[in-house]
Amino acid sequence: MNTTVAPDWEHFKILIQERIKNFWGYGNLNGPYWFIGMEEGYNETNEILLDRFTATAHQQVCDIYDDLKVDPGHVYWFEDGAPIQPTYRRLIEMMLYSQSKVHPDKEEIRQFQIEKLGRKQSNHALLELMPLPSKSIAEKDWLYADSGVEGLSSRKDYLETYKSERIEALRNLIHKHKPKYVICYSLSYQEDWQQLTDKPFIEVNPRRLYLARDTDTTFAITPHSVAQGLSNNDWKMIIEELFL
Repeated sequence: MNTTVAPDWEHFKILIQERIKNFWGYGNLNGPYWFIGMEEGYNETNEILLDRFTATAHQQVCDIYDDLKVDPGHVYWFEDGAPIQPTYRRLIEMMLYSQSKVHPDKEEIRQFQIEKLGRKQSNHALLELMPLPSKSIAEKDWLYADSGVEGLSSRKDYLETYKSERIEALRNLIHKHKPKYVICYSLSYQEDWQQLTDKPFIEVNPRRLYLARDTDTTFAITPHSVAQGLSNNDWKMIIEELFL
């Protein structure tokens, strides 16, 4: 594990194991909107990573701002004057359009991000299928090979060891809380998203929107918020079709 400041390895190992078992993300699991990505991005040092894992230990979800003030690079996005974070932008647009059937402007999106996104008392949850933050999916950016935790020798090892059990646990979490919407944002993991429901996904907008519905929940698969080749008008169409 490459690091500029060596963490307490045994403590770090315990925190990683606990996070794999329990941690899902930010916000409120009792809210009607669940957004699910593949994993959280991360560009800071491992010293900060240790602080983040400590702050979120023993929680399924936490407050995206109040609980992570240990990471200045993270809370930057939720302080006055922050710009719109590209991944959050489309998720916020979906929620606001769903409630008003009017597409929000950039300032409305920015203020929602700063004041309401991912809070414990919010109406939504921002979740990740895989629990360990990473800069990218490249093996060179894998931070956990030297952690001493079984199944983390490589990213490939990590996915083979833990992805299936995380999918099953997330499926159970959905069954327990019954959110109104589960929106999975990445077309690259359609096979994984399909395992969250027994209902087949129907292609509503080719390579842009897939929907499945059961008694309690509408499941959606959309492109990632920063997917190339999609204009603002394309996103408006996707969102309108999702919330018909």
